[in-house]
Amino acid sequence: MESRSQYHDSFTLERVYPNRKAEVWAAWSIREKKAEWLGNSALEMDFRPGGFERGAYRHATDDHVNETRYFEIVEGERIVLAYSMAVNGRIHTVSLATITFTDENGQTRLRYTEQMCIIPPSDGLRGREHGWSALLDALGSCLAGKIRNDAK
Repeated sequence: MESRSQYHDSFTLERVYPNRKAEVWAAWSIREKKAEWLGNSALEMDFRPGGFERGAYRHATDDHVNETRYFEIVEGERIVLAYSMAVNGRIHTVSLATITFTDENGQTRLRYTEQMCIIPPSDGLRGREHGWSALLDALGSCLAGKIRNDAK
């Protein structure tokens, strides 16, 4: 087991979706829509400042749990949240994320910025960046009308 203490890192991802801002916002703020692009029909979500989100999934032989708390929600503009990721009951990352939504001539620029504390052993920055990149791509697919079978 790795003995290195925790360390910090950050990343930013951007996507421009061809949808209006209200549609992209709805995909983050309405539980059923978010569950679809997350591929998690059992998603628990209370979208409000002080609210929470909880998701769990199994990958190979590991159980993964995400627990989120919403801190600031500015309707249609910004979400500030903190979340932890655990594998088999052990938290390995704790993050603060800000998601902003900007209108660009009828399209929407989404900017996702995450600051994280990594608690080894962990897939750390590489894992979170890869995961969020795939999720933002899945969001784009859902916004384009493609349906994910694993969310049903």
